[in-house]
This record gives sequence, C-alpha cells and structure tokens, in this order.
Amino acid sequence: MKRRDFLRYSAMAVLGAGMPFLLPSVGEARVRKLEKPLVRRPFLQFTDHVERAATDRIVIHHAGLSVDKDSTAEEIHQFHREVRGWAGIGYHYIIRKSGDIEQGRWPSLVGAHSQDNNENSVGICLAGNFDLAKPSRAQMDAVKELAAWLCQEYGLDPMKKGVIVGHRDLNDTSCPGKNLYPRLDEIRRYCRDALQA
Repeated sequence: MKRRDFLRYSAMAVLGAGMPFLLPSVGEARVRKLEKPLVRRPFLQFTDHVERAATDRIVIHHAGLSVDKDSTAEEIHQFHREVRGWAGIGYHYIIRKSGDIEQGRWPSLVGAHSQDNNENSVGICLAGNFDLAKPSRAQMDAVKELAAWLCQEYGLDPMKKGVIVGHRDLNDTSCPGKNLYPRLDEIRRYCRDALQA
C-alpha cells in the first residue's frame, strides 16, 4: 500500500468512513431508542377501569370547548365524570398550550375518547379549540415527541394508514379542528424520522 493511500484510509477510519462493516448498508435504517417524554401525573380517581388488550392506533383530539381554553387534565376529568357520567377523563394524555404533557387515564387502560375505537387506541388531547385557534408551537413539539415515543412503545408504523388519526377519521365530529387536522401528516413524518437514526 502506498503511503498516500495509507494516510487516506487512516483519515477515513478516524472519521468512520473507512469502516463500512460498522455502518448500516444502503437502505438499512438504524433504529434508536427514544426517551419517554416528561409527563405530569395528577392524582385522578376513576370509578372503574378495564385493561386495554391491544394498541393499534393513536387518536389525536382537541378539547373543543366553546372557547379556546387551556384545560388541565383535572378539569377535563371533572367534566367527564360530572357531566358525561364517565369513569373519569377519557383521554390518556393532555397537552397544555405550554407544551406540558399531563396524564389522564393510565396508558394501559381502555379510554373513552373515540366511540367503537377505545379498546385498541391511545387518545391524545391538545388543550384548546382548533376550529377557533391554532395549536401552539410547544403543543406541536410535544405531540410529535409523545406520538413518536408511543409508536416505539407499541411497535406502530406511523406512516401506515390508520395508525395516527384524527378523531374525525373515526367518528362524526370536526375534532381535532380545522387548524390541527391538516397537520397530522407533519406528526406522522416526525415520528417516522425520530424512529430512525
């Protein structure tokens, strides 16, 4: 081997380019482990609960009140119990306008957020009414991070049809609002990219 070639290969090795056997081949994706986002867990009591046997999809919601309000998990829990007569909050996660994530129902339990689809789905609700306003940048960052982590946890392909959906894809509703629904593809693409190195 000539000195020039030796120096070139040595420099490539230092940069990682000269060791193709350590790198994935073309078209081979490297999967990385995502850290669970920080989730605040308020103390919420439920009248009953059922464990979810499978998780095939993530359903995105907005709170959809008559005003664009930054609702807490506790407030929605109280509303769902006292007004709806449910066991408690129907969503598994609430994302506040600040981007803070709050836990609603325990993630392993059947939710009450999408009729006829609760037994196999996780419900994420962004606080606000996105027929009236737009989700904050912090909310969008948080929903992307949470959805990507959930895809990892449940082995879901975010680009597969029916995996990350809006509530309106499953039931007769405008939820998650005209200003959030068109951004679901943005969430799906983020999840795809985040799951690959």
